[in-house]
Amino acid sequence: MNRAYYGWLAGSTLSVLGDAALFFALGWAATGIGPRVAALVLTGFTLPRAVLLLLGGVLGDRIGPRRLLLICTAIVGTCCFLLALVVGVRGVSTGVLLGTSITVGTVDAFALPASGVLPRLFVPDDQLPRAMALRTSASQVITLAGGPLSGMLVATVGLVGALVVDGATFAVQFLVLLALRPPYDVPPQPDRPSVVRAALDGLRVAMADPVLRMILGVVGLVAAFVLPVTSLCVPLLARAHGWTAGQAGFVVAGNVCGSLLVTVLVARFGSFTRAGLVGGSGCLLAAAGISGLALAPSVPLAVSATLLQGLGVGLFTSHLAPVFVRSTPKSHLTRLQSLLSLVQTLPLIASTNLLATLDVHHALPLAAAATALAGLMLLRL
Repeated sequence: MNRAYYGWLAGSTLSVLGDAALFFALGWAATGIGPRVAALVLTGFTLPRAVLLLLGGVLGDRIGPRRLLLICTAIVGTCCFLLALVVGVRGVSTGVLLGTSITVGTVDAFALPASGVLPRLFVPDDQLPRAMALRTSASQVITLAGGPLSGMLVATVGLVGALVVDGATFAVQFLVLLALRPPYDVPPQPDRPSVVRAALDGLRVAMADPVLRMILGVVGLVAAFVLPVTSLCVPLLARAHGWTAGQAGFVVAGNVCGSLLVTVLVARFGSFTRAGLVGGSGCLLAAAGISGLALAPSVPLAVSATLLQGLGVGLFTSHLAPVFVRSTPKSHLTRLQSLLSLVQTLPLIASTNLLATLDVHHALPLAAAATALAGLMLLRL
């Protein structure tokens, strides 16, 4: 892969670390005020993102994903520095925390689709699986290291310092992206239909293509029932067994490590040719891991189960995500990427509340069955 992609990847990964520190700092400050404030701040992240994702996809196709990402990076970096100044002068308050979360969530709705398709602008299609796997691996490393590093940062410099660090990482990303010229950049779209018509056109393109349609459906199903396993079911299972928070953290880390192992191997050696077969097999492997988690009586067995789940999820994402990006017409890159993000967000809201109403030993088999169904659907692709 060309050096320009590595340069963009370094800047992008640095901003992910800054975001991890910011999110931890906001959550820590919000829980210090009260649980309702913490829930409100979390909603401030997710609600604007879900509402504005399709608009972000339309705008990205109109002005180009790189240009949109430059604008978003500049806005978030500036806001971080301004909010650091406000917090330093007036202190932490509910209004400041909520304003920060809404700002970041709103800009994310425009930045996420653009950043999702940017690898295609830097590398040819045959190198896309390795490029995207490399990006996923870097993000997963940040996920593993981000928690302890964020805690140390907040303990040392507080919310003001976290805001300054996040602003600095976005400044670096902006300069890197400004200096680099993607060799496969797409020009802005000359036609400017209404936002609704443009969004509906993206939906039409996705539904007309059998590969894109299948991937959207399967990704929505997997996101709905796999993502809550670590965020909801593992803590509930830990409390049911009397495990400590640290032990639950090890169980969650097993999932990350399994997925990281697969993406590192794909980044080094490339992906298999039959993406549907490998992705479907990955779903079945993840379903086996989730089933094993429901039956695990001890922490080591639970870690083994989530490791198996992570291996399956890694196979699924590393093979299906490049196919989706590669199959998308260049005229609809960010619109379809925003649609992909949306089908991961909306079903997750419903499934999380559904699984929360069940006993964890019933919720996990349901999640495993839905994941296995997604795998069987993919085997037909």
